[in-house]
Amino acid sequence: MKSKKIEDHLNVKITKEEMKKMKYNLSHWENNAKKFGSSIKVSWGDENMTRLEVVNILKYISNNSLVLDAGCSNGASTIEIARSADVKIKAFDYSPKAIEIAEKKQIRKKVQQKITFYCGNILNILEKDKTFDVAYTIRVIINLPSWRLQKQSILEVHRILKRGGVYLMSEAFSGSLKKLNALRVLGGMVPLASHGFNLYIKEEQLEKFIKPYFDIVAIKKFSSIYYIASRFLRYLTLKPGEKDSYDNEINNLFSKYSETENSGDFGLQKLYVLKKK
Repeated sequence: MKSKKIEDHLNVKITKEEMKKMKYNLSHWENNAKKFGSSIKVSWGDENMTRLEVVNILKYISNNSLVLDAGCSNGASTIEIARSADVKIKAFDYSPKAIEIAEKKQIRKKVQQKITFYCGNILNILEKDKTFDVAYTIRVIINLPSWRLQKQSILEVHRILKRGGVYLMSEAFSGSLKKLNALRVLGGMVPLASHGFNLYIKEEQLEKFIKPYFDIVAIKKFSSIYYIASRFLRYLTLKPGEKDSYDNEINNLFSKYSETENSGDFGLQKLYVLKKK
């Protein structure tokens, strides 16, 4: 099902300010889809991080599961997951251009028997109650402009999951950003800020809200080592006038290190593994 209006199929009232921000976000992602096509860079230029996201999500997806990818962008991550697990995936995004690319990409990758792509909106998921074994979001909730709408999206994911189903929430969190910035300040670096189209999630606020709906199985701080390397150590090596990039020796090396008990909580991206009550 294809839609060109962000307002289509919504069952929640949107304020004028929220709608303004959502349309801005949609324009951003539509332009990214046109610019980067089938590349994973549509979602993010940091390819090390996008690989880490997929690797950690796959740890919690069992074979023979029916999976929902809520906010799939151009399907780059969706296709990697489909190729790595024996699953069926339904995947949607609110960017028509991204879905157009995703549908073409899956044919080239020969996974069309495993994935169904369509246009949709996480604020009103076009799926029946208690349908899916697993659902995941990858930096999707943070694209909503208010905590009120973020809560609505979480409730929608809860609704479509079977009892005992798993929600894999791979999102960016404000508490981790504060810790990383404290480290950067010690190194004389400018604190990092979130993008204008993002609203990072507050961990305590999230955990209080989801308590009636989900049990927290795990909180995987899988990007902590990588963020210390790429957003702190890397800056210590930069020479005057040298431009930073995601693809460099330090980033590529530290992206291979797995999370340990001593990794800390410096990575903006965390994976909440949630089980529906």
